[in-house]
Amino acid sequence: MTTLTSSATLAIGDAPTAVESVQINVIPVAAPGTGKGRLVHPTLGTYDYHYKPDAWRNFDGDIVVPPVWGSAQTLTSATNAVWPGSIRDVTVEELWTGEGGISMRTEQLRMFLAMWATPVDPADGAIEWYPSYTSSLGFKVAIVEVISGQQVTFDDLARAKDRLRYPVTLKMRILDRA
Repeated sequence: MTTLTSSATLAIGDAPTAVESVQINVIPVAAPGTGKGRLVHPTLGTYDYHYKPDAWRNFDGDIVVPPVWGSAQTLTSATNAVWPGSIRDVTVEELWTGEGGISMRTEQLRMFLAMWATPVDPADGAIEWYPSYTSSLGFKVAIVEVISGQQVTFDDLARAKDRLRYPVTLKMRILDRA
């Protein structure tokens, strides 16, 4: 594994020099995915997507973890600090737009709703999410929201043809890597 090192000395008043050390693991870039996506619920089982999302937010190969910035007013100006972000700060979204006339099968939306309505007890684990259409990585998630055309709507076409025409968004909070 690659090791990165950095050092700096800052003089602050008459205080003695302090040394701080942090170990950061550098993870190699994941291989691009060729699948459609998968959710694994400890109680409801494994669900492989029939249609991959048309778009996704806050990840591309791996989760995009933004840094955390802090700022405080001083007597004459301001002081700024930055820390590495945490994977637990990230919320990701998968979007099925329905632009081609079909966003997903009704079975897929029903499974998303079942997993959302059946939260996992943290003592029993978490839902595992594998965005295999863009990465070989997996993550432990909590489903935060399922948005279906701004409301959950099933119509006659959805029942008869097993297809949904309107946009669907699955929003998940990242808990950890799987």
